[in-house]
Amino acid sequence: MKKNTVWLVWMLLIGLSLACGLGDQTDEANKLVDEANAIIEKENELVIKSNELFTELMGDNLTKVKDIEAYKEKNKSKFDELISLEEQIARLEVESTDKFEQASKLKVSEEYKEYLGIKIQELKKRADANKLIAPFVKAFLQTKDVDKIDKQIEDFDRKSADTAKEADELLKKVEQFEKDNPDLIKK
Repeated sequence: MKKNTVWLVWMLLIGLSLACGLGDQTDEANKLVDEANAIIEKENELVIKSNELFTELMGDNLTKVKDIEAYKEKNKSKFDELISLEEQIARLEVESTDKFEQASKLKVSEEYKEYLGIKIQELKKRADANKLIAPFVKAFLQTKDVDKIDKQIEDFDRKSADTAKEADELLKKVEQFEKDNPDLIKK
């Protein structure tokens, strides 16, 4: 009887230690976050290229144009490149957000889940801001009426600024959370 009790206690202890070890999936979550961050690095490189091209096409150069249709035609390949970059960025944004969402569904601490939730919100809001660019450029290219173009630019600027501001506010929360929990968030 005594041997059975000792054996049962040992089995119970082994079972509990395995259950505790298998219950926490922080390492797996960290791996997904690392993968997401690698995707975000690629995305950021494309965002820089896209922003530079957007500024070149839709900034001061556009304000100096006398014949907007000729400008569109002359820069068609650059506009196509900009649209392509934005579509690539959108795909990468989906991939990186998906990795964070996968991590948030794992068994991790509540604090880590909170961090992942805020990061997911920030990524989605940033994706919303980037999703405005390609449709705007496409509409700009199709519109011939200068007054409508001015209205499109005004609407785009407003929506883009509002969405970017919301994303930046969420980023501040993410950064504050990281600062407040330096041992929790693995970079």
